[in-house]
Amino acid sequence: MPLEHPATVFVPCEGVDKMESLVDSARPAAHRSHTHKKQPQDLSFMDYEPGMHVPTAVLDECNNSFTVADSSRVKASTQFFADTGLMALLCRHDHVLWIVNMTSAGEKQYYVLYLLDKLFQNILLSMRIGVLYDIACQLHRSCIKFNFLSNALDHIVFGISVFHAYGHRWPCQIVYHPRKCPGFGLSDGESCERFWSSIKLLIPSLRVSGYYNRIYTLDTQVKHLDQKSLLDLGNWLRRKWLATLDRKERAIGVLMPLFAKGLSSDFLRGQWLKKITEQTYPLKRQSKDLANKEIEAILNLMKTLEGHKQEIKDLQNMLGSDACADGLTADEIQLLLEESQQHAKHI
Repeated sequence: MPLEHPATVFVPCEGVDKMESLVDSARPAAHRSHTHKKQPQDLSFMDYEPGMHVPTAVLDECNNSFTVADSSRVKASTQFFADTGLMALLCRHDHVLWIVNMTSAGEKQYYVLYLLDKLFQNILLSMRIGVLYDIACQLHRSCIKFNFLSNALDHIVFGISVFHAYGHRWPCQIVYHPRKCPGFGLSDGESCERFWSSIKLLIPSLRVSGYYNRIYTLDTQVKHLDQKSLLDLGNWLRRKWLATLDRKERAIGVLMPLFAKGLSSDFLRGQWLKKITEQTYPLKRQSKDLANKEIEAILNLMKTLEGHKQEIKDLQNMLGSDACADGLTADEIQLLLEESQQHAKHI
């Protein structure tokens, strides 16, 4: 008889399989719809995809870099192991909500989609949820592109966990970094990393254990960690409160001199929004003739500069020798000389 924990945090395999089928069926359908519709240009060449605030080229680079990274850090081979890893959904207080038992090589998107779907099955749809995930930009992109989590998508704010954010391009960071994205406060999104650290001592024994014994042991460890954290909840709150006061004091120390200069908070927020707009603007597309055009422009500027220098030299000679051109006075020549010098200065 299978050994099952009465309060297991593991989600049923049937639900995960159903989400996998949904994801596999949705992606080809979406691809065909884009192919059949006559659009002015392919999405891969657009500056922004609908609903996204990061340029398509940046999203593609993030996707490629993390695809390569994921393929090189497969937890376990499916050739030798039926179970290859775990994916967990934790709350803000580092408590495990649900765990998916992974059976594929590498992290697949349907795992996190099912965990989020499970979350919204147990809360009010009107609640607003912040999701911190290693590759939240790709998850957000897929949800919009393939209509995943359609019932709850308007109530989700996506962010990238702090430690992993620096592996993304700057335009991606400026939109998804939790310190730059309203609503996350001082949350770092590294709850899973702390959870993995707390259960790593079980790896040697569970690697050779049976399926049900492994799941039961992990459930028991999760319950133990929950009870342990409750006993330490007072210290946790005190530590967070003191850290908040320290951050607030430092923020006030930076902002007060700006307010003293007459800069309002609305003005500073406006400047931040302008910075986001500027630094997430798509770069110019390169073409094979771009370098030649730039060189040609530089040569033209150099030619114009040489012309101004020759004109300045001629005017200076005219003033020095009192050999003024017909119809020009010394004052007029001086004025022309100053104009030529200004033109040469601004080239």
